Amino acid sequence: MNSIGLFLFKSTLVSGILMLLYVLLLRNKRMYNYNRFFLLFTLYASIQVPLLHFNWFTIPAQTAKAGSSTAFLRIVSGTDSAEPYMKGYAPYYSINWGTVLLYSMALVSLVLLVILAIRVIWLIRMSKKYPATEMLGVKIIHSDLKKTPFSFLNYLFWKESIPLSSASGQLVLEHELTHIKQKHTYDKLACRLLGCILWPNPFYRLIGKELDMVHEFIADEQAVNGNDTDAFARMLLAAHDSTPHFGPEHHFFSSPIKRRLTMLQASSKTSFAIFRRIAVIPALAGILLLFSFNARTGTAGILRADTKIILVVDPGHGGMDRGAHYGSYVEKDIDLKIANRISELAAAHNVEVHLTRNDDSYPTLNQRVIFSNQLHPDYFMSVHVNDDTDNGAANYLANITYNQNYNGSMKLLGCVMKSLSEPLHVNFTDMRIKQPNLWVLKNNVAPAITLELGDIKNKQQMQLLTDDKKLDEICNAILNGVVVAHKE
Repeated sequence: MNSIGLFLFKSTLVSGILMLLYVLLLRNKRMYNYNRFFLLFTLYASIQVPLLHFNWFTIPAQTAKAGSSTAFLRIVSGTDSAEPYMKGYAPYYSINWGTVLLYSMALVSLVLLVILAIRVIWLIRMSKKYPATEMLGVKIIHSDLKKTPFSFLNYLFWKESIPLSSASGQLVLEHELTHIKQKHTYDKLACRLLGCILWPNPFYRLIGKELDMVHEFIADEQAVNGNDTDAFARMLLAAHDSTPHFGPEHHFFSSPIKRRLTMLQASSKTSFAIFRRIAVIPALAGILLLFSFNARTGTAGILRADTKIILVVDPGHGGMDRGAHYGSYVEKDIDLKIANRISELAAAHNVEVHLTRNDDSYPTLNQRVIFSNQLHPDYFMSVHVNDDTDNGAANYLANITYNQNYNGSMKLLGCVMKSLSEPLHVNFTDMRIKQPNLWVLKNNVAPAITLELGDIKNKQQMQLLTDDKKLDEICNAILNGVVVAHKE
């Protein structure tokens, strides 16, 4: 859900910035084809740009203060995932409100898509219900439907009360033929589909309205070309029907009349036309720059491996196995949050992370080992918190089990624990090391360790894991330890 929420936020931000640029520089300017391209490009950019990930440069933690774009993005992404638990010995059930919200959004999208599909199906049925004639490769449907004439795909629904041979009929015909020839319906369908799927983005509706108007401007200009502009304007005023209509078709008389009349009389020469056309370039560069920052934390800095390191991170527990729990803290959620953040920060260290689970599922211990061994990683690491009664450094525990890469496991263990001593505020020598016979460690081909990053009943230690800034320091320290172990 976090990634979907962040995508929606970025998509809305991109479309909002580009729409602001459109309103300031292009709206109501006689650059209709360029405006059409710009609005379609805005739709494309709102989908594509949020999917891009750059690591051109980083911002030190001390500069990523509250209120900055980086801090804001992290807040919007909603990285907190620990959820309250139900006491007792009954099977554990919890309401994941993020999942509920996701399914609710999907349900609204489905309803909107069904409405759009019904409208399209109705138009296709109407095209078969009424008699049709073909002219210039276009099917003219002679009907008594309200709001005609209108066009959809290759169909032109015509009002019988408007003679095709009349002067006004010829103007309307040329107008609708322009919609069909320039395939305006496909623009509208694309905009409507995105609006249905990503309906929380309010700018899609604005883009759709502006795109509809640009289509009308283009068709009006083509219809008036070489004809009497005043006569065309009088015809619009006489026949105008202001009833709103939602659908994928183009209605001749349903667009805002005032803007169409104004644009008919507007000068064909646009001031600073070249500047207006190229303004999209710096705007797009600025948008890309906005999403190219990668905030980092930690006083020791980022250590980067010379060659790529493959690391398997195993978030402990999952599914019905919630692990340790206390108050509002549930270990399986904390483990997953730590693993996800390690994965997100890994690229800056030249580490490629693979997670044994990335949701609230429960792979068996054997499945986790098989997953790891099939990847042939450089290292395997399982992350946990514990449920000890101690309140000090003894709560930070590392496990190691004898396997065929025992020496590599010892080296990894020492480097990671030493690197963790600063962000955890404990002495390296005070941390506990155990050698239990753990399945995921014993059966791993790669050097493998288990980290227990604090006591779930210790408020101070849990605050380190639930505070985004502190968690970044801990995760970067873990990755730094992996890099040091690989270099030694």
